[in-house]
Amino acid sequence: MLDEYEFYQGAVLRQLIVNASYSPSFRPFLREGRTTAFVMNGRFGIYVKHSSKRMSPWRFTFTIEQAADLLDLEVKYPESFMMFVCGDDGIVTLSFAELHDIVDFQQTDNAWVAIARPPRSQYAVTGNKGELARKVARGVGLMLEAMQTRAREKYVASR
Repeated sequence: MLDEYEFYQGAVLRQLIVNASYSPSFRPFLREGRTTAFVMNGRFGIYVKHSSKRMSPWRFTFTIEQAADLLDLEVKYPESFMMFVCGDDGIVTLSFAELHDIVDFQQTDNAWVAIARPPRSQYAVTGNKGELARKVARGVGLMLEAMQTRAREKYVASR
């Protein structure tokens, strides 16, 4: 039997595969024997949280264990991204730097993110520490941009 979170993780991985300009590789990121995230192309960390709620706003909470998983992923892969799957509405991608701007993980009993999207608008993202300064478009584009930047840098360095 498949767990619900597996469908949401699959949605994120599919979006990355379909929208990448080349075939990305993935492997699970294991922490204490459990798969908590993924590593893409051996360089980028991906942490997925989901809400099965159908409509905005969507709320995501972080347990102490999840905060530790995020920190471990970020230490090993500084270019990591948080992917929030908002029901069947879409995926919101944040860099870990943006995540730290809005979430205080020191207050792990109260670490959360809320995402809202009025019809035909971008997503507004708020955390227990504050609000993200910009609205966020749907999708995995932020991560794909980071991949393309890295590929260009690697190409220039090899010349």
